[in-house]
Amino acid sequence: MSPERSGEDREDPRSQPFMCSFCLRPREETGVLAAAPTAAICRDCAAGALKLLEAPRPAAPGPLPATPWDALSNDELLERLPRVAEARDQVEEHLRRWVDVARGRNISWAVIGSSLGMSRQSAWERFRSGVQPHSQT
Repeated sequence: MSPERSGEDREDPRSQPFMCSFCLRPREETGVLAAAPTAAICRDCAAGALKLLEAPRPAAPGPLPATPWDALSNDELLERLPRVAEARDQVEEHLRRWVDVARGRNISWAVIGSSLGMSRQSAWERFRSGVQPHSQT
């Protein structure tokens, strides 16, 4: 596990995830989020996951929906679409930060592009402007 970030860094809103990766509720609604490089989880989802992991396994588990949206009504699906789009934006911003760090270490666009499965030119065109500030309206 990596060392804990300084209190000053934790207070910087730019360093905090914007929403829970599991329920897609915004940080303003969930409160503190435990974050990893590609995901964040709120207290409620963490408690639910812990219950699930601590529960005895059923002898014959019931069928699970093939996809998360199979269990949703049309209204529930439409309600979640904006949250999924915001999650996409959060992932894109996070990727830009990683690319910025790579560029700060003088890693070439060719190597960055190769690691992302794209050409040097594509990587440069997509990431050359660096991290865009997240607008929170």
